[in-house]
Amino acid sequence: MFEKDSEGYLSEVFSSIQGEGGTVRGSCFGKRQIFVRFSGCNLAEGALGLTGCFWCDSQRAQKLKARKFEYEESPGSQKLLNSENPVKIADIIEIIKRLITPDLHSISFTGGEPLYQLDFALDLSKALKKARVKYPLYLETNGTIIPIESQMKELAKHFQYCCCDIKDTSSKVAPPDRWKNLVLTELDFIRNMVKFDIETFAKLVVTSQTQLQNVRWISKKLSKIACYDGQVVGLAIQPVTLKSKELMDEYSISTTHLNKIFYTAAEFLPPENLTLSIQAHKYLKLL
Repeated sequence: MFEKDSEGYLSEVFSSIQGEGGTVRGSCFGKRQIFVRFSGCNLAEGALGLTGCFWCDSQRAQKLKARKFEYEESPGSQKLLNSENPVKIADIIEIIKRLITPDLHSISFTGGEPLYQLDFALDLSKALKKARVKYPLYLETNGTIIPIESQMKELAKHFQYCCCDIKDTSSKVAPPDRWKNLVLTELDFIRNMVKFDIETFAKLVVTSQTQLQNVRWISKKLSKIACYDGQVVGLAIQPVTLKSKELMDEYSISTTHLNKIFYTAAEFLPPENLTLSIQAHKYLKLL
């Protein structure tokens, strides 16, 4: 099947500013991106026996076969129109073309979990190139789906940047006895991306319940993963963003605890490889 005839499931397509990632290598923080939000998340659909991160801000993107998706009418309008799933890649490309602006830096594949529809994501990346939509591609992933070698080679042809979201225990995405194996899989994913010279960093969402011993363990493991030039992979530490007062009272992180997390990570990661990440787009009320 020709890539443009391929079809899959989306949640949203829109233009905005990348609000996460801070200043570490691989981050596109503050850059204009077109966001292609894929539907479906393997973790939310029970891959580890639970139902995904309790703070997920794209809950409607957790379901794979959503009947509809939304796309922005014009760049910056924040007016979303409805369309039907599954959607053909040719139609996605036309939407993306209408959202291109002079300040566009890259195109983000986000979710949900983009690699949950791996073949569809690869087909879209190839079709964009053939359609001469030649902007760098940025992958945001939970890192639990590791492509085989041939698929990794295809990813490396098209993706320049990657953010891998390492899951803290307080995310409640995995039972306690499976959490370390989850993180080891995510670290293996990062190792694979770096092997193929994709500019990759780790993001860790932290809460009041984040344990320093786990931050220490993650940071130590991450410090052993280096890029082709020897620079260690960076870690973006992101305070959780919550909506309900009940969750905020229980999980919002104090400045004191956030500082302790940074000090702990710095036991193994150099300062230039640590950054604060905030969901700046939410503060600015952007899409």
